[in-house]
Amino acid sequence: MANLLVYLTSRHRIWTLDDKYPRLLADKFPAVRVVSAKDKEESLRHLEEAEILYAWSLPEKHLGLARRLKWLHVPSAGVDDALYPALVESDIKITCSRGISSAALADHALGMILCFSRGLALAIRNQIAGEWGRDAFFAGNLLPFELDGKVIGILGFGSIGRELARRARACGMKVHALKRDPAGEDDLPDRLFGPREMREFLGTADFLVVTLPLTRETRGILDAAALEAMKPGSFLVNVSRGALVLEEALLGVLASGHLAGAALDVFEAEPLPDSSPLYGFPNVVLTPHIGGLHPHYLDRATSLFIVNLSRYLKGEPLLHEVDKRAGY
Repeated sequence: MANLLVYLTSRHRIWTLDDKYPRLLADKFPAVRVVSAKDKEESLRHLEEAEILYAWSLPEKHLGLARRLKWLHVPSAGVDDALYPALVESDIKITCSRGISSAALADHALGMILCFSRGLALAIRNQIAGEWGRDAFFAGNLLPFELDGKVIGILGFGSIGRELARRARACGMKVHALKRDPAGEDDLPDRLFGPREMREFLGTADFLVVTLPLTRETRGILDAAALEAMKPGSFLVNVSRGALVLEEALLGVLASGHLAGAALDVFEAEPLPDSSPLYGFPNVVLTPHIGGLHPHYLDRATSLFIVNLSRYLKGEPLLHEVDKRAGY
């Protein structure tokens, strides 16, 4: 009998797995002994026996306890927080829940774009200050504009990027995308770029949206040189990982006016410190890492886990298995 340890609890209800799911797993898979831990101490008591772990991560300091562990499934799409050298070198398989928040993240990115194109960010600031503020729009520098005909550049063209491309095209935008392997036909983007065309790609976009995973290769990919290669007067939107963008360099191109604005859901340090200069820029929109949030998050992650558990017990390849060395 395979031992499954489920440890998904939080002070926030949305990140706590409903009790119905461990019961469902036990009923659906009678060959699996299911333990649902309610706190860290209980999870550590059962970790030594677990063959399968369904949790946000396996902390490095607890890896030595997981002597029988063969497979870890995480409810998140990104696994950069869960990987460390000892786990990478181990025989433990890792699967993730890639795709369960793609639509939400695409909606979030589009909402950030609309904040700039229609002047919503400034209007909300005026509302909070109790000011009408229409003269600032009429003056011309902050004139709202249409998305029709604008170019959206999507850096990383996975499930999030493709959902965003569909939404952008519905707004009449031209879609440019950059992906690691641009080979093959794809009728969704108007132009598809490869890594060697990065500089050209950056210079084409009115809105650059970052949807890359965080890996050794992508960390800091938007450094000073990359940000300066962006089209003058363009906007940066990051809904992926904060460490992809060097914030000091971003502050520089915002202060110089090279970029017209930036919308950020993720940051190099989270929570974003109160002292961050980003709070003071009127052309910056900040959200507290909620881009992928929706009420069905753990439901979808667990549905994927159930499919994968069935495959695991049959000896079939697992869906969304992570290449631990590549980082995604």
